[in-house]
Amino acid sequence: MDELIIGVIGRPHGVHGAVRVTSSSDEVDHFRALSRVTLERDGRRRDAVVTGVAVHGRTPILSLEGVSSPEEARQYTGWSIRVPRSQAAPLGQDEYYLADLIGCSVDSDEGHHGRIVAIIDAPQAPLLEVALSGDQRARTVFVPFMHVYVRTVDIAAGRVELETPWILSTE
Repeated sequence: MDELIIGVIGRPHGVHGAVRVTSSSDEVDHFRALSRVTLERDGRRRDAVVTGVAVHGRTPILSLEGVSSPEEARQYTGWSIRVPRSQAAPLGQDEYYLADLIGCSVDSDEGHHGRIVAIIDAPQAPLLEVALSGDQRARTVFVPFMHVYVRTVDIAAGRVELETPWILSTE
């Protein structure tokens, strides 16, 4: 099943075991339609039934079946929330999910450099983990996903074009 991470559980909310969620996008309305989610952390997965959803400002608050106290809710702090792609935030024109960058070719005016093998969430910007090709084959480098480093993204062609290929330097 094609799943996407739509948020990460934060601290408990209230005395009945609800949890605050940090959304992976600027959108939060799609949380209102959730009935089932998959929680994931450190390779562990758990299916969960969503029994209630509220949105306070830009913060979704979820109630999960079987979680009825702040102490029970606290055990899920830091867990990712996964849903089928169809339940993630809808995409606008020229938008894409970061997960769709995985597997894309990384190119520049200087040629082909490698492929994106993972996306790492970082405070300032997501990091593209690029497995270099050619004589650098076994090496990976991290490229901040920012306009100063990335020129264009073409999901249909499976290609990310770098603005500044020097960022791939491993020396």
